[in-house]
Amino acid sequence: MFRGMRTINRKRGNVTLMWVVALPVFMIIFMFLGSLVIAWMNHAVAEKAADAGSLAATKKMDEYVSAELQIIMNKILENNTENQTNIDPYQYVMSHNGIKKGIIKNAVFNNEEELKKEVRKYVKQNGAQPSKIRFFADGRIQVEAKVKFTPLIWAEEFTNKYVKGNGFGPTRDYGTWWSNRNPLTVTFE
Repeated sequence: MFRGMRTINRKRGNVTLMWVVALPVFMIIFMFLGSLVIAWMNHAVAEKAADAGSLAATKKMDEYVSAELQIIMNKILENNTENQTNIDPYQYVMSHNGIKKGIIKNAVFNNEEELKKEVRKYVKQNGAQPSKIRFFADGRIQVEAKVKFTPLIWAEEFTNKYVKGNGFGPTRDYGTWWSNRNPLTVTFE
């Protein structure tokens, strides 16, 4: 065995031969590391886009929930004048979980297309595609965005693969009206 090593050490051009053999290995390693960097950068883009989408969705939901709440409180005020009662509409709504859940459900499903349009606009402005909106994660709206992954190596194995990122909007009181165990989810095509 040592005799073979001495022969290798004595021949001219061994360094060149080693470089020729090692160069493809180094290229594969660097391409793999480059693909990891691309995935990491795509994840950052997806999270930034999802954050923008979740802020936009929260702003729209503020408008929709306020409008739904106003409709319910106006109905209660009308009943007050018809029945000659003096019920505080805001306290009445806040004390009934079924009414609060109905407000959230109406705000989401009656305005689903507008919410999707607003989220899509902000997510695409930030370089990603929207994937889904989840109502509510700990009182916050969660948006999932995705970016197409194109690695430097083994690209054919990663066709139609995406790097996903999540963004969370600010906490809202109405976000706690809906149970976390059964979130409302709106998906994009």
